[in-house]
Amino acid sequence: MFRLLLALLFVSTLATAQGVDTISIASKVFNEQRKIKIALPDEYYDKPDNRYMVAYLFDAQSEDFFNFYTATIRYLSAQGYIQPMIVVGIASGNRQYEFTPTPQTPAGVKYFQKSGGAALLAEHLSSEVLPIVAKKYRTIPYNIALGHSLGGTFVTYCLLNNPKLFNAAIAISPNYQFDNLQLVHKFDSLATKEKLDHKFFYLAHGNGDNYEDNFKIGSGKIDSLLVQKNIPGLLWEYKNMDNHSHGTTPMEGFFKGLVSLDSQLSLPYETMMSFFKDTQAVFIEQVKAYYKPVTAWAGINLPLADQVNTMAYNCFYSNKKSEAIALLQWGISLHPDNINLYDSMGEIMQDAGDKTSAEAAYKKGLEVLAKQKDRYDTTKYRTLQEGFQNRLQGLKSANAVH
Repeated sequence: MFRLLLALLFVSTLATAQGVDTISIASKVFNEQRKIKIALPDEYYDKPDNRYMVAYLFDAQSEDFFNFYTATIRYLSAQGYIQPMIVVGIASGNRQYEFTPTPQTPAGVKYFQKSGGAALLAEHLSSEVLPIVAKKYRTIPYNIALGHSLGGTFVTYCLLNNPKLFNAAIAISPNYQFDNLQLVHKFDSLATKEKLDHKFFYLAHGNGDNYEDNFKIGSGKIDSLLVQKNIPGLLWEYKNMDNHSHGTTPMEGFFKGLVSLDSQLSLPYETMMSFFKDTQAVFIEQVKAYYKPVTAWAGINLPLADQVNTMAYNCFYSNKKSEAIALLQWGISLHPDNINLYDSMGEIMQDAGDKTSAEAAYKKGLEVLAKQKDRYDTTKYRTLQEGFQNRLQGLKSANAVH
């Protein structure tokens, strides 16, 4: 693995990797200039062969809100709780208007001074924002919506009315009271359950202040409908959080929702350990069988390269070297351009005493790296190249000694 190599690059790339891009969009939908903020994973420039899921964070007009949750996501990914992802901040000039559906009752019309712009925001995202992000950055076609309060109202609106926008929706303390529970009734009368097939929905609220005690009524109704309808293909989780402030519920809710989503896309460590104990089945075949329905449900190629690498080293550290090698061989077949998998394969093969295969893995890594030369700046490319060359030289030295 390239842990030490990348550590050497950390200081020089920190400012770039942790920077935020701001893109101005001449929106035809809103007939105005709109800005989005993009925070890239720390590793984005060090791993140009990796692609990333995208989290769309609403209410990014607040710098503190955007910065707090991008830092939260970076921390969770650094600690291995979730996969690294690109965060796109969506700023709204009038959130009461942009996050709400068109009111259908007199009470809804009076609820805010101006409401009913959710359809426009959804169209803006669909035709103007998501295509730009997909074109400019290395993305996986898996989009996650993160919304708090009225932002949670909007992501639920999208789930029901624009299901192609997001694969997963995390709604924390959403306002479903708007327009006499319009979205609750919309959910109850949902004509096509297929809209929610292959979706993930995380819904949570707190208790103890006026907003939370009011908003949890609608959330509870949605939870009851989820239980009652039992929609095939929809994976969901409902949480009544021990959190007593509407302003702090997203601090708990977003990170728990993201961790819950990641658990649906990953092989739990405990499950992998249980595969070791099952002597009636081949380990790698059990892993493949686990990921087959997960891949079909998510609609993306799973496991991701970093997931493969993590699983392989968990096997390696559990003294299951043949299982680690089998995982990496499978991972390389899924992600043939990922140089880190070749480096890991070589390292584990070398440790297992198979120096011939280790040499082949390192050489293949060098070959793949050469094809990707234009993705790196000169310094990074030479550092990674020298890493493989040093590995190969180490093999030759070891052979000479023996």
